[in-house]
Amino acid sequence: MKKSLSDSRIPRYNSMAKRLTFPEKKRLLPFLIKRDGFKCYLCGIKFKNLKEPIIEHLDNDWRENNWDNLALAHQSCNIKKANGFDDYVNIADNKLEENINGIFVGETFFEKEESKDKETSTEITISNKCYEITEGYLTDEILKNGWIPYKETVPEIVYLCRQKIQHGSIQSIRSHIQTLTTKLSPFEITKNKKGKKIIRKRKTF
Repeated sequence: MKKSLSDSRIPRYNSMAKRLTFPEKKRLLPFLIKRDGFKCYLCGIKFKNLKEPIIEHLDNDWRENNWDNLALAHQSCNIKKANGFDDYVNIADNKLEENINGIFVGETFFEKEESKDKETSTEITISNKCYEITEGYLTDEILKNGWIPYKETVPEIVYLCRQKIQHGSIQSIRSHIQTLTTKLSPFEITKNKKGKKIIRKRKTF
């Protein structure tokens, strides 16, 4: 069944003739744990921590880095198999065949992971833009008027954000204002003579 490794139908993570890099191993680890469990596929014993398992090649060829040819093992078990320990060699052969014929599709797993990464990246971008709009609004309005009312400012900035980037919420803008009015920030929240909360430039700046 080892010849099946060259089958173009088998999904490949990185089949170039080079060793897996640390970032590649880090990305593969959750996939292998989800597929096989957090245990050595050779001896069946669970790993004590994330530092214990190694990613080993079922056919002993480090150049074959497709998903089906990879599994988690103890370093000691990996060495035994590489030295020809029959039981482990047979387990590896069977595992390779199981992976090739299995229904756990690597592309689906990594597509979901990439989708999560994209969603996180988009959220960060939106947050950064909302922060810039909030900072710009406070700077311009306080420069013109000396201070601005807190209560009205929050929904006004939400409106601006939604107009400019189609995103923005009361909660996120309040959070940005809180960041911009800390002791290290150029603005502060205080109360005017009528006891209403206002935002103004911090006197120490």
